Amino acid sequence: MEPTRTVVIVATLDTKGQEAAFVRDQIAAWGLNTILIDPGILGTPSVEPDISRYQVAEAAGTTLEALLAQGKKGVAIAKQTEGLCRIVQELYAQGKLDGIISIGGGQGTSIGTAAMRALPVGVPKLMLSTVASGNFQFGPYVGTKDLCMMYSVTDVLGLNVISRPILRNAANAIAGMALRRQVEEEVSRPAIAVTMLGITTPCVMRIKERLERLGYDVVPFHANGTSGPAMEQLIEQNKFKGVIDLSVHEVIDHQHGGLAGAPHRLEVLTRVPIPAVVSVGGLDYLLFESVQKAPEQYRARAHMVHNAQMTCFAPTPDEMRAAAQEMIERLNRALGPTIVVLPRRGFSQPNREGSELYVPEGNQAVIKEFQTALDPRIPLLVTDLHLNDPEFADIVSDCLVQLLQGEAPDEITGRFRASGAAG
Repeated sequence: MEPTRTVVIVATLDTKGQEAAFVRDQIAAWGLNTILIDPGILGTPSVEPDISRYQVAEAAGTTLEALLAQGKKGVAIAKQTEGLCRIVQELYAQGKLDGIISIGGGQGTSIGTAAMRALPVGVPKLMLSTVASGNFQFGPYVGTKDLCMMYSVTDVLGLNVISRPILRNAANAIAGMALRRQVEEEVSRPAIAVTMLGITTPCVMRIKERLERLGYDVVPFHANGTSGPAMEQLIEQNKFKGVIDLSVHEVIDHQHGGLAGAPHRLEVLTRVPIPAVVSVGGLDYLLFESVQKAPEQYRARAHMVHNAQMTCFAPTPDEMRAAAQEMIERLNRALGPTIVVLPRRGFSQPNREGSELYVPEGNQAVIKEFQTALDPRIPLLVTDLHLNDPEFADIVSDCLVQLLQGEAPDEITGRFRASGAAG
């Protein structure tokens, strides 16, 4: 018989005790075990926790009395958050955490989601929060983890005709996730990571189809500012046998403060010796919400409205070259076998002859930068193709397969040059 599963509930019980007890009882009604943790600092808990605020402080290497004596709220919250993260990681390692839920306002959301981000992808995580709507930015709360943010509508202060069904829904949601959770078994198929965008999808779809036919498990990541870093974290956790970093828009967007920027992209290749094939998909546009909301220096540029929340702007050749330089600096320090494959005829769907964001001078500036600055030990293939041409996808996927088979990067690219597929 399978052991009863456990849901961890996190709430500051001086102000959220009644609500936390309600959520706990709703979860327990499903036949689940519960562990109620109080990471609070001030006030008196109105409900008895399973793990007290004193134990949370001890997990951070201090005492609650010492934190209170300092009189610095920010320091105390940081230490309680640290202790909470350690506790939930220990519970998970002991098999005593099959899901986690937290309820709170701004401060409670910061504390609760920090604990959730400390847990692996795949563990059910739900934050019922007063700040899960409006103009608040959710990136700092969610990070790169599979965290559900649920808006509380009312403030989390007592049970009433509006809050009760919302709290019940949250409890039922995490209970259902915990009950139905299945730990993925290790499969024999080696996993491959690949980055994609809507405007590089045709290439990724063909790569995925070809690799899956060969027995690989292909995991796509949307290069939207968080998914690229999420992929890199999973690479560091040895989840993948190889990576095709096809869509690197996060590099150029980070340089210009765009919506989908991410720092430190490609640096994982300098820490993990993973076989990699890299290209420049999405290095040909900057992303802002709209023309009106873009920084003034970009508003007069050629642009394409992607949807109501996203407008793509053409970068200058110098801006594209600068993004290539950042990529090259990291690629030159790559530890694993690496090949760079570039498409001369365009880096994304709208960057082709006749389309809105066709920037041939910028494309050529990127290619020239790679030709002159990439370390010679990293082979470079320049194809007379567009990134979304089927032939380009075939070259990229074949390069990775041959790297995974242990072939030397220069031998692989030498064969493509001899066949006339690339220069």
